[in-house]
Amino acid sequence: MVYDVGIVGAGFGGLAAAAELSRKGLNVLVLEASNELGGSAGKYERERYRFQSGATVGMGFEPGGVFDQLYKNLDLKTPAMKLLNPIMEIHMPDRTIHYYRDRNQWYNEIQRNFPEVSNEIKTFYEEIFKVGEMVDRLVEKLPIFPPKTMRDWLTLPSLMNQESIRLIPFLMQTVEDRLKKYQLHHYHLFKTFLNGELMDSVQTSVDRCPAFLGYAALQTFHKGAYAVHGGLATVAEQLADYIKGCGNEVKLRHPVHLVDKEGGTFRLHTKRKKIYEVKRVILNNSVHNFHDTLSPKLGKHSYIKEQKEMKRESWGAFIIHAGVDQSVFESTDVLYHQFIDPHHPEELHDGGQFLMSLSDPVDQKMAPEGKRSLTISTHTSIRQWWEAEDYNIKKERMKERLIQTVDHYFPGFSNHLDIVLPGTPVTFEKWLRRKQGKVGGYAPKGSYSWLNSYSIRTGIDGVLQCGDTVFPGAGTLGVTLSGLMVAKELTK
Repeated sequence: MVYDVGIVGAGFGGLAAAAELSRKGLNVLVLEASNELGGSAGKYERERYRFQSGATVGMGFEPGGVFDQLYKNLDLKTPAMKLLNPIMEIHMPDRTIHYYRDRNQWYNEIQRNFPEVSNEIKTFYEEIFKVGEMVDRLVEKLPIFPPKTMRDWLTLPSLMNQESIRLIPFLMQTVEDRLKKYQLHHYHLFKTFLNGELMDSVQTSVDRCPAFLGYAALQTFHKGAYAVHGGLATVAEQLADYIKGCGNEVKLRHPVHLVDKEGGTFRLHTKRKKIYEVKRVILNNSVHNFHDTLSPKLGKHSYIKEQKEMKRESWGAFIIHAGVDQSVFESTDVLYHQFIDPHHPEELHDGGQFLMSLSDPVDQKMAPEGKRSLTISTHTSIRQWWEAEDYNIKKERMKERLIQTVDHYFPGFSNHLDIVLPGTPVTFEKWLRRKQGKVGGYAPKGSYSWLNSYSIRTGIDGVLQCGDTVFPGAGTLGVTLSGLMVAKELTK
């Protein structure tokens, strides 16, 4: 049997593409290496707890959002979820900032925390909302970017209008440049807050973040952030069920170790010693793994060059999954918490800034009664974790640092932990097949760094790609959009 499309990886991009292609009547095969769906937004279970592998916040379920539209197109019922307001609490050395979804509440919180520059920050946020909405409207057209073919270039004029032209200054500046306009670039407290939000969403700081990317990320929080019951893996499971309901296949524990081509068809070789023939291929296993997956004969035709790709900057993640007594957090009903290390507030990675997500107390899928499932994650530089001689020492030291920081803000936290499972980039490579444990796409390095994005095209006819290393980038929203871009291209 020859499938119309073979998809390597059942992350959100691959599943979104497969669902959309299934809806349009194509014969699709999805092959996933692990025994779970969702990739870096998947889950696993231990001792009656369900833990989310990486991503935890649900975005795009607001009316007109990416997932709202996808679910309507597929005629699926959205899962149970909680709309977050406040979205999170940011715990800083001298204060706790309540990050409200509602704009008026957020402006009141700005007045409370930054009274001397509150007017400037409010004006800055008005610009964020305005520009972010313009970026959304542009990306919703699913453009192939950067353009790689003549057809890609010919479609660009159709995207140009008065609104997109107004975006040009924000394509040429960083968030730091925009802060200068409002005389906020020297206001340390607000920059510390912004750095925390941008590290979490765009993997970089204000001085390195392209303005339009930062604005799009910051305004997304205010459109609607959700705690999906059962975790984001619930969404992945629904998409997989839809794909199978259309008569197509989603196979777990089928790692693809080689993609080659014979005659007019591609062949997907799995480590189960099976070979599947497909007419076209979608790679949803990240560009980091690109040349490890394709045969050298195919790979040499790609514009993605292995040596160049290995030098590109990307983060890893240090993560802790744990169970904790409900009593520790009785003082707050907020599910998401960002922590700034009180002793090292300048550090934006390796524990200096990190996010903790708690399961909703009413979500019985996530934890036993009276307990909460939680995920703690911080960006980390990758190379240090591949030095075997002191790996366990570093792992234990990082775990203790994160736990002690939470303990500082929520006394008694460490004494009420039920199960503690730390993970490093080594863990991500082992379980999620992410090469060297690289997650979250590429870290922007300046105002024009977006020009170095990879598009859904690989340069190989019949082989496309999606995921967090492909435009429009990391996060379940960006990854899903790249999957929908691929589906659109394959059904033109």
